[in-house]
Parts: sequence; C-alpha cells; structure tokens
Amino acid sequence: MINMASSRHRQKGLSSAGWIAVAGFFGLLVITFFKVFPMYYENFKIKSTLEKMEQDTSLDVKSKRAIWESMKKRLFVDEVLSITREHVTMTRKDEKTTITVSYETRDDFIGNLFIGARFTETVVIDR
Repeated sequence: MINMASSRHRQKGLSSAGWIAVAGFFGLLVITFFKVFPMYYENFKIKSTLEKMEQDTSLDVKSKRAIWESMKKRLFVDEVLSITREHVTMTRKDEKTTITVSYETRDDFIGNLFIGARFTETVVIDR
C-alpha cells in the first residue's frame, strides 16, 4: 500500500502524450475558427448591405435592376464576390419590396473534409 501511494504522488502534471493530445485539440479548434469565421464575416457584410439598402431613400425599390445594381456595387465595395444574381430574389407586393439573399458557402477543412454553411437573409422595404 505504501508503494502505490508514493508512486501516485510522484507524478505531477500531464505526460507527453497528454500534452500532445491537448495541443492537438486546441490546434483543431484554431483551424476550425479560421475556416468558419470568414463565412460568418461575409454573411455579416451581406446583412449590413441589406440594412443599408433598406435605409437608402434614393433607391428605386420598384425596379429589380436598380435594386440589383445597387446591391452589386455595395457588395463589391465590401469585397463579397460570391453572391450572384441567382442568389437574390426580389418580390413586390402591397407597396412592400422583399429582398432575399440565399446562398451556400463551403471551404476545405482537413484532407477531403469540408465545412459548409447555408445562409438566408431577408429585408422588407416599405415604400
């Protein structure tokens, strides 16, 4: 009994394998963050663009072409190049224009694995 108790008190901290496992886990978290953050940052820029379009009183909300041109310019300035006209739907009903941006984004993760996300953002302009 005394021998087991004394050997238990000799070890202090993690073994080398334990440290490698902890470092690997935190490394995986860091890689995941750097892969996922740009996706959500791009979505934040799209949300911001839609909010600015809602507040822009000079925008002709009756013209789909005017809406798309304005959105395209704003997205270009924000360096969002992945959104195309196919991702944007515009409907007008009862003096309200609804603009919806729906898209999917993917990025390589590790090896042949990828991380993907699907986003849908909508704004209603009442004019």
